Amino acid sequence: MKNKKNILVSLVSLSVLMIATQTVHADSANFSVTPKIGENQVGQNLGYFNLLLKPKQTQNVEFTLNNNSNQTIKVKTSFGTAFTSQSGNVGYTPDLVKPDPSLKINLKDYVKLPQTLTIKPKNATTVTATVTMPDENIKGVIAGGFNFEDASTSESTQKSSGVSITNRYRYVIGLVLQNDTAKVDPTLNLGKVGPDQVNGRNVITANLTNSAPAYLMQMNTSATVTKLDDKSVNYSYNNAAMEMAPNSNFNLTIPVSIQGVLNGKTSEPLKPGKYHIKMTVYGSQDTNGTHQTMVNGQVTKYDYKWTFDKDFTITGERATALNAKDATVNQNSGLDWLLIIGLIMIILLLIALIFLFIKRRKKEEQEDKTNEDEDKSI
Repeated sequence: MKNKKNILVSLVSLSVLMIATQTVHADSANFSVTPKIGENQVGQNLGYFNLLLKPKQTQNVEFTLNNNSNQTIKVKTSFGTAFTSQSGNVGYTPDLVKPDPSLKINLKDYVKLPQTLTIKPKNATTVTATVTMPDENIKGVIAGGFNFEDASTSESTQKSSGVSITNRYRYVIGLVLQNDTAKVDPTLNLGKVGPDQVNGRNVITANLTNSAPAYLMQMNTSATVTKLDDKSVNYSYNNAAMEMAPNSNFNLTIPVSIQGVLNGKTSEPLKPGKYHIKMTVYGSQDTNGTHQTMVNGQVTKYDYKWTFDKDFTITGERATALNAKDATVNQNSGLDWLLIIGLIMIILLLIALIFLFIKRRKKEEQEDKTNEDEDKSI
């Protein structure tokens, strides 16, 4: 039960969010959203819904939307199943990520709510969504989030540059459903590992899957990738502030190229060959946890620990293709040597062909001369 409380407290930071879809700062959003928490809530003052329901049970959940502006606004509503983003955070944006195969019950199929709302200036309205628990009894939790997005367009134009910027805001309020409060442990597995690119930079991706109907919070991950025949080629990754949604997966990205400002530097090209990844993951901080490690110079205890080791191969074809697309890699490094070697091989081949041609020619001339001499003697 203690671990359950830890998970609930950790979800607070994920449940009520305001997100600008552009990298633009503004004083405030045009509207606000407040959930009306019912009596069957697991935990109080969480800011999101964590409902204890029986199979087939239906419940209405309500929100109060306030229009803080002096204009009529439209709010688009939707619901998204919980997923893990590529940065290792829990998200609720609808249909942004393909559901993991371990997700047998998709919560969005059990939630109904109006699609668009119109709210008059300085006014408020109540939104009601219908939530139905699946027929079968479930272990652990199923989770998602209500999305409320400002569908009214607010544009500010910079005349000097002719750039038009659109500000839009979204509130996300989480929904967690469960039949009981029995503890279910997260289950972490390492899947495919290999080279890839993110934002035009070479990376090694390692797919992590939490196949259990449970959140994995306070996830502390460290990984090291080394080339088996050259230990000087190694890449590392450390992040003590990650989390995973129930029944979800994501590709952990381990940088290979320079990720920030180059300052005149260039990245080493990705080299083909056999590699090995070693990864350690801790989860769910607990003062009574059985596993411990150092975080920011302090001993930190966790309930869970996983260790993964895996070999993988980067082919020459794949390395060449990725290096060619990575703007931080000096395209002349390595490529000139390949070109030079290729030219040398071609020259040597031509010399060999010429030598064989001359040798054959001389042999033919010698044979012709011999035949002429024989004819004269006859």
